[in-house]
Amino acid sequence: MQLARAFLYALEEKNTALPDDELADIADNIIQQNKQLVRPLWSSPMLRVAASILVVLGLGYLFLVYQPGSSRVDKLAEISPVLAANYNEVENTKPEPQVITLRDGSVVTLYTNSKLRYPRQFTPKQREVYLTGQAFFKITKNPKQPFWVHSDQISTQVLGTSFLVKTEGNNAKVEVRSGRVSVYTRKDIRAARRLKQNESVGVVLTANQQVDFIEKEDRLVKSVVEQPIVLQKIERHEYEFEDVPIDKVFKQLEKTYGLSVIYDPVTVKNCFITATFSDESLFEKLNLICRISRATYEIVDGQIIIHSVGCDNK
Repeated sequence: MQLARAFLYALEEKNTALPDDELADIADNIIQQNKQLVRPLWSSPMLRVAASILVVLGLGYLFLVYQPGSSRVDKLAEISPVLAANYNEVENTKPEPQVITLRDGSVVTLYTNSKLRYPRQFTPKQREVYLTGQAFFKITKNPKQPFWVHSDQISTQVLGTSFLVKTEGNNAKVEVRSGRVSVYTRKDIRAARRLKQNESVGVVLTANQQVDFIEKEDRLVKSVVEQPIVLQKIERHEYEFEDVPIDKVFKQLEKTYGLSVIYDPVTVKNCFITATFSDESLFEKLNLICRISRATYEIVDGQIIIHSVGCDNK
């Protein structure tokens, strides 16, 4: 019994991998020691054979359970069989980002301490990769072959766009630079496959939007990226406003950053803006506009919501 206990501890703590002949020798040794302690119990040949089989099966089961990497391989195979066999894997251990060009022409910028696994050959129906860490993707557009970025927490589907995926512990984040992506939790993907559904519950992101997977709440939270970029170049004079209705200013912001600005047109119908903007960020512009018009804003579901009390001086 002491020998069996020591063997099990070794499997659990050191992931010891023993060949079948050594496992059989250990099982025989255990049986021989038990023969000396309880001779009558092992007097029957059938009991000895049964006990030997049970010991070997039990040790073999524990060997499989504690075999290093087995659970990860199973997880990858569940996501996609092509990620568990015939694949390439790149790990960036350098301080600077590493650029990887995939067979379809898509470019992945892999950040330090991150790892990317991808098949040597994509399947005809879809392109799939697996990410641990952080990477920026610039995907070659191909509507007939959607691109999937998988991680332990989420899966992101794209047709052709540029975006950032970051995994950290049990949390994950996707930030979209251009185009459109759909983000799903792994739980939702599994449920859709189990029920054979063509539609899954996901979050759709467009440029300057992001989603965070919060492990404690087991949900996706959609918002706006910390530093929205200009999507469409605007001439300087287009941000020079002289007694202009505020709804025109909001439309200019939507055009520039690709984000929806939601407001009550009746409440702001008497609001006019006189201001000149240059290199201010989106949020700096919003703060100034709201200060002038006695309004406030908040970010809800990746949209800008304007709360105004109106500008009627009466």
